Parts: sequence; structure tokens; C-alpha cells
Amino acid sequence: MNEQAKELSAKERYDFDDLCAIVRILRGEGGCPWDRAQTHASIRSCAIEEAYEVVEAIDKHDSALLCEELGDLLFQAVFHAQLEAERGGFTIGDVVDGNARKMIDRHPQVFGDEEPTDADEALARWEARKVAEKGRVTLSSRLRAVPAMLPALMRAEKIAKKAGLVDGTSPTELAGGISAALPSLAAGDCSVLGRILFDLCRLAALHGADAEEALGAEVERVIEAVEKNENSVNI
Repeated sequence: MNEQAKELSAKERYDFDDLCAIVRILRGEGGCPWDRAQTHASIRSCAIEEAYEVVEAIDKHDSALLCEELGDLLFQAVFHAQLEAERGGFTIGDVVDGNARKMIDRHPQVFGDEEPTDADEALARWEARKVAEKGRVTLSSRLRAVPAMLPALMRAEKIAKKAGLVDGTSPTELAGGISAALPSLAAGDCSVLGRILFDLCRLAALHGADAEEALGAEVERVIEAVEKNENSVNI
């Protein structure tokens, strides 16, 4: 164990700089063989998993768990930045600096001369500045910017909103189109399933609902029903 590792292991409380130092030690000579072997690609799924665990902690309203999971997600950010720093790319300092600058630029009503707005207008201004920054002048480029790795229902809702397929849509006509496609699905034509699901996402968004959350809640309800049935049998 090197001297810095000894000093860190003896501390009673740690800060962000300590976390960065721990990652450097894990990646350095005499560090952890597993950590030293990792690349951006090899731990790609870890970032996804940790992000989902943060969301699960939020849904459970568990502050202690949320604190832990946010730490795990932060570790992923520091680790990826360390990988870049080792090959002469960006550092964690660059990550923090870039994000701070972005937040200041995206909130001109707070850090600039623009007048304060309500939440909806603030979001609209955010999106407008984001489009200008990224140079996404076409609708297709803005749609392509929605991450393909998002859960399908969540991605569908974002695409529908950005493509203008939600606002101004008739709920009755949308529901009618879904109903019209159901007989084909019932007959075994699964080619219509994607369109039905997409239109259900549009209908949910139209009513201010979140299709991803709704499906997740229903899955949880089914699991709870199974658990309840098992418990009643075991009594």
C-alpha cells in the first residue's frame, strides 16, 4: 500500500478530491487489476445500471439508498474522466467546468439579462439554446439527438413531442386509430404492434401521463398481486 492509499484509508470523512484520488490509485501501478483493465466500452453497461438504480431509489422515496446510488453514479463519471485523462483527453476538471458553463449559459434569466419566466417558458428557452449550441437546424437532426439507448416508451414520447405529434392531436382520433389496429394484432399481425405502442405513448403524453411510468407501475402491481397470492397460500 502506497503512502497516499494509507492516508486515504485512515480518513474519517471524504470529499470529491478524495474520490478522484481513489480512482487514480485504483487505476495506477499497484492498483486494482480489474479497475486497471477497464475501458469506456467495458464499463458502459455499469453507467446504465447505476442510473437505473438512482431512479429506483427515487421511486422508493428512500433517501439513504438515493445517497448511495448517486455516489455510485458519480464514481462512474469520475472513472470515465480518469480513463480520458490517462490518454491525454479531458479531465474531471474539464467535465465540471464544461457543465458549469453550460448551466450558466442555459439559464440567462438567472445569470444573464433576460427577464424571469415561468417554468414552461424557461424550458422552451433551454431547448432553443440547446438547438442553437448543437447546430441542429433540421427536425431530423433533433430527433436523432434523442438517445437510442433510452427505454423505448420513453424515447417514443420524446420523439413524438419533438416531431409535433402530440400537441394539437385529437385524442378521439388517436384512440380510434389504435382501436382500428387492434383486430389485426388479435389476428396475429404483430407488424402493427409498434404503431399501436407509439400511438399509446402519444395518447398518454396528450393527457399528461408518462407511458414508461404507467407500464412500470402496472408491472409492479402484477408482482405485488403474485406476492399477495403466494403469502395467502402460505398462511
